[in-house]
Amino acid sequence: MATIRAAGPADVAHLRTVCALAYRDNPLMRWVLPDAATRDDACAAWLGPALERYLAAGRVDVLTAADDVVAVAAWRVPGLDPAGTAAAATLPQPAGVLRALVGRARAAEVLAALAGSAGLAPAVPGPYLNYLAVHPDRQGRGHGGELLRHGLDALAGAAGTPWLGTTDARNVPFYERHGFVVAGSYDLAPHGPALAVLHRP
Repeated sequence: MATIRAAGPADVAHLRTVCALAYRDNPLMRWVLPDAATRDDACAAWLGPALERYLAAGRVDVLTAADDVVAVAAWRVPGLDPAGTAAAATLPQPAGVLRALVGRARAAEVLAALAGSAGLAPAVPGPYLNYLAVHPDRQGRGHGGELLRHGLDALAGAAGTPWLGTTDARNVPFYERHGFVVAGSYDLAPHGPALAVLHRP
């Protein structure tokens, strides 16, 4: 039986692993980390520090089956800024890990491309779903939808419009079924993926 609960510090390793395996074939990850042989480890290394910061200031829910973490949802919540926590001053830092993985110039290109989509945010940004990941062995069982609904219900009183971005076009119909609409898309690079930004009015 699946159970949803708040994640804690003891879950960090599981959060990293689930996200790395779920995102290994994501267009963004393939663009940023083209070496398939090392991508799992590189994803875990890059995403791990961000997940720790969401645990410190944000909302991270996990879905467990037989006590194993099989799905993760990490939200940035209005009024809670991961950059302003003690965790933000610790190493490694997400941008630093990216520079170590792909080099300074390439990391600057990636981060600038991601920042370029800021204009597609809602007029009053609300909860931002940064990660929704289901372990590949557990996909197709409705776990992602369960976690998404749980988070949306819990954050229903938060100010602003819930929103998210995805570079995987296959995800768009899933989010549309949960009330999100496409606000626009942004090409991260001439030969890179397009980032679709969705709002939930």
